[in-house]
Amino acid sequence: MKRVLTSAALCVMLALGLAAPAALASDNNGGGKAVVQMTPRAEAIKKCNDDYRAAVKKANGDYAEAVKDAKGKKGKEHTDALKAAKKAKVDALAAARKAKADCVKAAPKK
Repeated sequence: MKRVLTSAALCVMLALGLAAPAALASDNNGGGKAVVQMTPRAEAIKKCNDDYRAAVKKANGDYAEAVKDAKGKKGKEHTDALKAAKKAKVDALAAARKAKADCVKAAPKK
């Protein structure tokens, strides 16, 4: 009998523990977060940051692919392939930083 009461009490506590946050989170907009309007500058900065992240991700992916390709080579050919891959990555990241800086400068002022 003691085991039945203990397990029933635990089940009730678990149900209340899961139901309470769900009940509190259900507001009109679904997630409990207030809808915030972004300023034109904030939208432009967000786009600049997203473009920068995409460029960095592409540069890192291209570098990883070049390193994978270079692993099949031997000697000087391998060294040259790694050096070219590293230079291409550095150049791509520099171009991404410059593009982000230009984008932020071109963003509308407050």
